[in-house]
Amino acid sequence: MDLPPSEYDEKGRRINRTLVSNRIKTAKYTPLSFIPKNLFEQFRNVANLYFLFLVILQCIPIFGVTEPAVSALPLIAILVITAIKDAFEDWKRNQSDDRINNAKTLTLENWKNVNKPDVNGGFFRSILGFFYVMAGVENKYAHAYRASLAKRKVKDRPRRGTEDKLPLTELNFPASSASSQNNEEQPIQQPHQGPARHNSKFSMRMRSNTLRSMFKPPRKPYKPSKVRHSVLYRIDSTPAPSSRRASTVHPALLPPVKTSLEGPLAANGDVRWKETAWKNISAGDYILIRNDEDVPADVVILSTSDPDHICYIETQNLDGETNLKVRQALSATSEIASVKDCQHAEFYIESEPPHVNLYQYSGVLKWQIDQPAEHATAHSGVAHEKTEAVTYNNILLRGCVVRNTEWVIGVVVYTGDETKIMMNTGRTPSKRSKMAKKTNPHVIANFVILAVICIISSVMDSVLFRSEGSARFFDFEINGTNASYDGFLTFWVTLILYQNIVPISLYISVEIVKTLAAYFIYSDIDMYHPETDTPCIAKTWNISDDLGQIEYIFSDKTGTLTQNVMEYRKCTINSVKYGLGTTEASMGAKIREAVEKRQSKHQVDMEEEEIGDDSTVHNNNESAALEAAKREMYEKQEQLFTNEHVGPNPTFVDPKLYDDLADPESAQATLVTHFFMSLALCHTVIAERPDEDNPNRIEYKAQSPDEAALVATARDCGFVFVGREANTVHVKIKGESKYFEILNVLEFNSARKRMSIILKPHDSNKIILLCKGADSIIYERLCEDFGSQTELQAAQAELRETTSSHLEDFANEGLRTLCLSYRFISEEEYRPWNKRYLEASASIYNREEKIDEACEAIETNMLLMGGTAIEDRLQDGVPETIAELAKSGIKLWVLTGDKTETAINIGFACNLLSQEMDLVIVKGQTREETSAQLAEALINTKPSPDLVERKRALVIDGTTLKYALEPKTKDSLLQLGMRCDSVLCCRVSPKQKAEVVRLVKKGLKVMTLAIGDGANDVSMIQEANVGIGISGLEGRQAVMASDYAFAQFRFLRKLLLVHGRWSYIRTSEMIMGFFYKNIVWTFVLFWYQIFCQFTGSMMFEYALVTLYNLIFTSLPIIFLGIWDQDLSAKISLLYPELYRMGLRNDLFKTWRFWATMFDSIYQSAVCFFFPYMLLVGGGVDPIGLDQNGVYEIGTVVSSIAVCVANFFVACSLYSFTWIQIGISALSILVYYAFVCIYAQFNTFIFAGHSRVFATGMYWLVFILTMVACYIPRFVALHILHQYWPYDNDIVREIELVQKKSRDKPSKTDDGEGMYDIKLQER
Repeated sequence: MDLPPSEYDEKGRRINRTLVSNRIKTAKYTPLSFIPKNLFEQFRNVANLYFLFLVILQCIPIFGVTEPAVSALPLIAILVITAIKDAFEDWKRNQSDDRINNAKTLTLENWKNVNKPDVNGGFFRSILGFFYVMAGVENKYAHAYRASLAKRKVKDRPRRGTEDKLPLTELNFPASSASSQNNEEQPIQQPHQGPARHNSKFSMRMRSNTLRSMFKPPRKPYKPSKVRHSVLYRIDSTPAPSSRRASTVHPALLPPVKTSLEGPLAANGDVRWKETAWKNISAGDYILIRNDEDVPADVVILSTSDPDHICYIETQNLDGETNLKVRQALSATSEIASVKDCQHAEFYIESEPPHVNLYQYSGVLKWQIDQPAEHATAHSGVAHEKTEAVTYNNILLRGCVVRNTEWVIGVVVYTGDETKIMMNTGRTPSKRSKMAKKTNPHVIANFVILAVICIISSVMDSVLFRSEGSARFFDFEINGTNASYDGFLTFWVTLILYQNIVPISLYISVEIVKTLAAYFIYSDIDMYHPETDTPCIAKTWNISDDLGQIEYIFSDKTGTLTQNVMEYRKCTINSVKYGLGTTEASMGAKIREAVEKRQSKHQVDMEEEEIGDDSTVHNNNESAALEAAKREMYEKQEQLFTNEHVGPNPTFVDPKLYDDLADPESAQATLVTHFFMSLALCHTVIAERPDEDNPNRIEYKAQSPDEAALVATARDCGFVFVGREANTVHVKIKGESKYFEILNVLEFNSARKRMSIILKPHDSNKIILLCKGADSIIYERLCEDFGSQTELQAAQAELRETTSSHLEDFANEGLRTLCLSYRFISEEEYRPWNKRYLEASASIYNREEKIDEACEAIETNMLLMGGTAIEDRLQDGVPETIAELAKSGIKLWVLTGDKTETAINIGFACNLLSQEMDLVIVKGQTREETSAQLAEALINTKPSPDLVERKRALVIDGTTLKYALEPKTKDSLLQLGMRCDSVLCCRVSPKQKAEVVRLVKKGLKVMTLAIGDGANDVSMIQEANVGIGISGLEGRQAVMASDYAFAQFRFLRKLLLVHGRWSYIRTSEMIMGFFYKNIVWTFVLFWYQIFCQFTGSMMFEYALVTLYNLIFTSLPIIFLGIWDQDLSAKISLLYPELYRMGLRNDLFKTWRFWATMFDSIYQSAVCFFFPYMLLVGGGVDPIGLDQNGVYEIGTVVSSIAVCVANFFVACSLYSFTWIQIGISALSILVYYAFVCIYAQFNTFIFAGHSRVFATGMYWLVFILTMVACYIPRFVALHILHQYWPYDNDIVREIELVQKKSRDKPSKTDDGEGMYDIKLQER
């Protein structure tokens, strides 16, 4: 159909002539934009701008730089190295983009998509489009250029015969469908006589010369309501056939045949399915997606190969969930099944604007109903429009994969950057490391020092302008006509002279080091998870040193501390508990009871041994007892009925269940049957048979692991969900097959917190509603008015009370609970409600709200059946990791949506809470209660100098937290949290998680880390200084928003205690080393100005100044930042207290920076004055050449300065490896090699300087100067190690003194105790 007139302007031209391309571009640069954009990015760095300014200064002849090109070499090298790194990273992104953009899918060819604007590819437009394409800009000119390329390819392609026009090489089609793919007047066969098609040949035509036409019945009134609800039938018709018609793509009734196919030829040419690159797909295109193919754009489902018009998709690429989901084709388009159908269908879709919500879509499909010819005289011009709502369930999002469905025909609605997955790949907030921020004041301090010495030189030059001396003969005519002007020139000359005081290579060196640190983290086999083939991925490379300074960790619980693999453990049915076994959290509950007992009796000494003995005995006996009970349980099941579908690892064990089922006449047996039947029926899971050799094995794929666990337990107990066909559910109840018709499914969402299903048994006319959800939600909707049924009312009242008590017991054991309820619905009540529900589902506006209102109306007056309890087990290593992190000085806050009791018990099970802790519980329902409880808690936790400080843990729920985070009380909450070692926030929302992180980060000015696995953790992850995503079962939103991603919580231990601590120490030492070596070199030049009347003369060859930072001293300090280790990974994990060095920021304090500055100034003085005093008298070499010239002494001083800078790196090393020693030696040798080679050229100031190194006088001066430089430093280091040692100094000495094998280091009791005491004192 044509576009409406509103899409054209007054001149008949398209208003919007440009569609969003499906080409994606995650790369940062294009060939045209790389150089300007990369230079802009690099010159945003102030240091690079400073050096660019200096290069420009040196190009001015008056400042006396003879070779300005040489002076630009360091800046050029830095820019080129950075550009190469950025280009390589972007090249990898471009490769990924090309792979995606050139992937193939099937679209309809040789038909007109009216949504595509006509592109006039003139020569000028093509040339302009070429530059736009190179610049990465998508507009009409870029489209014109690509269209011209496509036309050129078609023109150059040789003409092929019809036998070559076979684009579908692997599509399944029946041989019998060939007859329908020609131009014969043959109708598409249907089980019942179908209607004629618009614009197609009728199967039965009316003829005017027949007897039938002479005696036609009178015309009936035109009734639009009789027109079939299909875009293929746009005239009044007979009732639609009840079954699906045969498909020309893949009929459901015939077995698939692998064959090639040429699509049916339309009257206007060859219309067929053709392979098309993803980048060439446009909105409005028909698209055919086959099984196991990726969806290339956001697509509305028109029809599928399934008789029920559904398809299955996997959304792992979108949200990480591997379980299959069901999507439904639109009913109005469900009969589109061939190319001819696609041609003849006329409809349009009104779609909402693109937005980021992955789980919401609202649109409407509209098509015109035309008046049939036989009514033309009676109803001339009568026509109307039919509509159908398009919802989230009717759309396939880009990134999904079609599974278990032969084919899907759809129409593209969003492409490229407008698809939901692309809109959700927004960049995470830009993060800078704490050390990078603290480096800036040090760089500014260097600028201040530079300004000071330049001003001193300028002033002194002005003062000495008229003084006597020979210095003016060596200033290369850089002098002014008066003292003031001469001082002004000297300021700029010395600015060039002292340029190395600002470390030009610092930033690129830090980038290199952090990039390799990210690679080491990725390559660490200890943080690799083989089950999911997941390494630790560093997504933000520039914050690795922050991992060594984390003070607060904020963690989600479900899926982060726990496995998110649910195991059905217990249930309560009609006031009877079922389920054996002890959970991890129940052991935590026993510890909690002991703690509460101790607190209530004010006992200081806890009888831990009794608890430990009981726990040990219980753990030893539990496994054997459970195995025996499981065998007994399934023996009793076999006596009652045969269950062929028992899973390989049942988790629910209680033989008493089958004792109650043994008497089928008892009320309890009936209620147990109804309870487990509800579990087998009330769900949206998909049944799969993965093993062809064992058809009895059934596995369930569900949208949540809770639901899969419930249905799997019902299967193991003999209530088997076999499968679903159309609207019929097949279940086996104790070996007997039963069928139910599904009338409605009221799906779960976060607002409803429940799901319901309305169904009718095939052997009964009763309509039943089954509902499961959170206890608080279900209890609100239970029946209150029982009328005259007093016995039922009393039974339900007792059941509610008992079930509530049982669910509380389950929660205290750390189990996740659900309630089950039901009601019967009469036909009189169901019909009007169903009409209201269908209207709400078809609503175009406020669809979700109307559906929720309809659900609320039917989910009332329900009867309670019981409740379930599911265990989410802790991940491996979680208790040990939390205990180690606590020893390291890190405070852990757990933010969870669980109940308070459940969270507390899990806290004890995972070592977040310990027996020594006092629990501070704040639970207020109003603003006033919250404020009062916080004030009381602050009084009770006020530190007292007379008492030993006790450990505390704060527990607060979401309602209280809402009031506590308000401006008046947030400071009290923060102060209370600081006094506690652990904090547990329960029933919190995603927004509250981010608010808590922001409160601590900004209130305490500390480094924070957030870790989670679900979409509800994204805001918290992005708010923290470091965000970590767990690649678990709740999707990949957390991973996509994170800075680091791995599979298990336990990997956090090594990431922080090893890699984080190493990175902090290495980066600290490296930055200090950079400042040190630059100050040494700069002040050597400054000291020389005393002897040249501050004229800005240089005592070095300028090439040495240029290469000092770039070649002679850069590699050793970089390799220190890459390889150095104070302690091995094993020893670092043995002593988690070492991490406190980063918390205290021991190695990057301001005083240490200034101590390094003063040390470097002292060493620069030694480097200059010792050679000057020792050689000024005129040392003579064996052949009589002098060595006391200014440039000869300059060469001697420069060689010593280079060696001093490299020896400083050796003094800072913790581990002397061959690679570190080799790089330091190589850097020094490169200097000597350069001087010896460069001295062979006949230059005025440098020729023959290699002879300086051939005399004994030089090496004597070298040794004396080096010793004088480092004596004070070694003395200071010795004193610090003896009286104020760092933590790693203590541990290194312990390990050395113990003389134990490094492969198995251990701590003696005495050594460990001494070490812990020292750390506490520090």
